[in-house]
Amino acid sequence: MLAILGAAVLLSVCSKEPVQKKSTPAPTEVLIKFKPGVPEDSVKALAARLGLEEVGELGEIGVRIFRATSSRVSIEQALRACQLSPHIEYAEPNIKVQIPEKD
Repeated sequence: MLAILGAAVLLSVCSKEPVQKKSTPAPTEVLIKFKPGVPEDSVKALAARLGLEEVGELGEIGVRIFRATSSRVSIEQALRACQLSPHIEYAEPNIKVQIPEKD
């Protein structure tokens, strides 16, 4: 009985109001960091194969930003293909993250 009461108190103390989740659109961009020394023609060939167009670069960290130009390959499919490529260090969707304000 004491264990049940303790669990109930713990749950009431730890519970918070539910977090409001906003519906976010599916990402249309991919952030890709290529391994050092990857030839530019290999980068362009991969982008063309996946229906991606380079639209920017985060030069400080060596990450390139690619946008989907075709509906034939989804961002998820492009990310899976990037994970299999020996030329890519990492790839992830370009998403916005909003940190809720503290009350």
